[in-house]
Amino acid sequence: MHEVVGHATVQRALRDLYRSDGPHTLLVAGPDGVGRRPVAWWLAALLNCDAPDPGERPCGRCPSCQAAGAHGHPDIREVGPSQTTRSGRQRRQLEITIDQLVARPNADPDPLGPWLERRPRHRRRVGIVDHAEALNANAANAFLKMLEEPPSWAVIVLIATGPDALLPTVASRCTPIRLGAVDVTGFDELHGHPALRLGLPGPLTRARAEEADYRAVRQTVDRFVASLSGDLRTALDAADALARGLEQSELIAPTTLLREALRSLPPTRYAAALDAVERCERALEAYASPSLALATLALDLRALDRS
Repeated sequence: MHEVVGHATVQRALRDLYRSDGPHTLLVAGPDGVGRRPVAWWLAALLNCDAPDPGERPCGRCPSCQAAGAHGHPDIREVGPSQTTRSGRQRRQLEITIDQLVARPNADPDPLGPWLERRPRHRRRVGIVDHAEALNANAANAFLKMLEEPPSWAVIVLIATGPDALLPTVASRCTPIRLGAVDVTGFDELHGHPALRLGLPGPLTRARAEEADYRAVRQTVDRFVASLSGDLRTALDAADALARGLEQSELIAPTTLLREALRSLPPTRYAAALDAVERCERALEAYASPSLALATLALDLRALDRS
């Protein structure tokens, strides 16, 4: 199971909610990185735990909890959008398709809907749909019946930023559980990480697990920012290093750290700097050369210093 950080109140509420039957379609809502997936998996483990005392579930010790912790539970399944295209490129827009949810000829041999209809080996079948805002219209419409009337043994957990991110027909069928920012005291060694200010434990936990990689990206960003007030050659070299970091780092996007580093600018220049970063990101999403996109960003940010 994923470790749940800072959501003890939500966990108590969910335990109380499911002491009896509880809702069969749930929306775990909150910003990326706040702990939505850990809460969803914790709930799935709770619903299948074999501990005799409901107040102890999930116990973490029984065979069901052990299988959930290893992501090998026969009654827990997660679907979500593919992050890459068939050619291996990063997708510009995430999408959950109809083939992932309902049975169709020559498609996924075991989509989520038919899987939910089979009786569980333990207590409940739990289907988790991550990034549910990526449901395309066809997928959402085909899955509405299941969302509205799942089998008595099934629970569907959607994960999204909030009801407004979903199609109205999907949101109206869900009971929302909202997650807010949490206390992230204890991650102070990750200086400069925006998740410290935003109260998001997920990115901090990942950065701590790969602290050397995080510090390398952080140093590359800091050198880039420092180079903006120097000579042009140094700035372009720093931009090239940042471009390499962008291609190599899977931990955190350097532009995310760059936004945080630019927060010290006066308000007007900060707004203009964010516009420049967003133009750079749009160019990268359109598969522009990272070196060219970051060099252009360096020129744009240097121009702000001289305006």
